[in-house]
Amino acid sequence: MKKLLTFLIVSVMMLMFALPASAGSRDGMSPALREKLDTFFSNFAEARVGSFVINNEIPLDTFVNFGVQHNIINRKYDLVNVNEGYWGVKKEAVEDAVYKYFGRRINAVSTQQYKLTNNLYLVPKGSGEGLVFAQISEWHENGTDIFTGVVNVYSTSSGFTGNVHGTPAEWQNLEPQDIPNLIERYNFTATRSPSDPDRYVLVDWLEVK
Repeated sequence: MKKLLTFLIVSVMMLMFALPASAGSRDGMSPALREKLDTFFSNFAEARVGSFVINNEIPLDTFVNFGVQHNIINRKYDLVNVNEGYWGVKKEAVEDAVYKYFGRRINAVSTQQYKLTNNLYLVPKGSGEGLVFAQISEWHENGTDIFTGVVNVYSTSSGFTGNVHGTPAEWQNLEPQDIPNLIERYNFTATRSPSDPDRYVLVDWLEVK
């Protein structure tokens, strides 16, 4: 009986070690899901969205500043060339970005960072800024279309040519002089987009200290 019990315990332990990585971990996800989530969360990382939780009053500035930055980074084709020094970001483009990524309808107004003039946010033209991107670390499906997990945020040079979905080992091997640095980690809550069930919107975004 004792030998049988020992055999069963050893068998269970061997089975546990043989199981693949949890679907909640990055290694347990399909490449397609990893890349989809990396891209989604990179929108918030590159716009430098700070911590917020849905149960507290979220400042309107948080949404507007995100919308402006998102358009500057990702929608250059839709910017207004105001003059040699400034781009103009359309008010409706800011509102659309907030709805797309937060699921919130807002009436965009001036913030401390960006002033609204004639339905345009004026943003100084610039270049040479570093690259910031995110990678999903943990992804948990909690039922009723609520998702939680952890995101890693990385920073590197604007000239980085490596794979933003890659691993530190890959970066070290291919570009040892330009390895992205882990600068932040965030716990998040997300849910399905109210307008597109194949997309997500961000609900909570809390930096892990």
